[in-house]
Amino acid sequence: MQTKLYYIFDPLCGWCFGFSPVIKRLEETYKDQISFETLCGGMMLGDRIKPLSEMKSYLSEAMPRLEEMTGVKFGDDYLKVLDDGSLVLDSELPSIAMLVYKSMTQKSSVQFASAIQNSLYKSGKDLNKIDTYKYLVEDFDLDWDIFKQKMEDPSYKTKTYDEFKLVGEMGIQGFPSVVLQVDDKAYLIARGYRSFGDMHAVIEEIIKKEEVK
Repeated sequence: MQTKLYYIFDPLCGWCFGFSPVIKRLEETYKDQISFETLCGGMMLGDRIKPLSEMKSYLSEAMPRLEEMTGVKFGDDYLKVLDDGSLVLDSELPSIAMLVYKSMTQKSSVQFASAIQNSLYKSGKDLNKIDTYKYLVEDFDLDWDIFKQKMEDPSYKTKTYDEFKLVGEMGIQGFPSVVLQVDDKAYLIARGYRSFGDMHAVIEEIIKKEEVK
């Protein structure tokens, strides 16, 4: 039985930031049974690119509920960036960084996705600047010069937009989403935030059902 879990997220998605502890714990729990892969959905592209100031009122209302439900905390540095409001929300460059990461290592893309989100939502870093990724890449023991070269290579932008298209063709309509594929069957097991307990229970149920066949 071939089992793979797709974690479909966007680096700018606050609920994905809240879901990060869940998906990391799931990967740790099932690392010997299930392969995990992240896919970027392209939440803020084209006409949807906007300054953080345009989202400030919505985010200020949503953040306390998100923190209460998920247990994550937005960092003071991010709160300063939110208050300033000039940061541009654009999914392109952080999604390219995700694709470049996957091209350079077999290590966990779930962990790198979380690190990118922490750099924004905890440290208030600008994900539209290539140099923002330098310390992340070095933390993951990758060669920064090669990573930067790939990020600036137009072919990786093309591949990233191909990934956005793939996510659209999968019928994904919100983030985070999780798809569990068992052989030729695909199960949408999360659309939006779900707790670890809920996720663990549904994965166990699917695995048992498929093993019986």
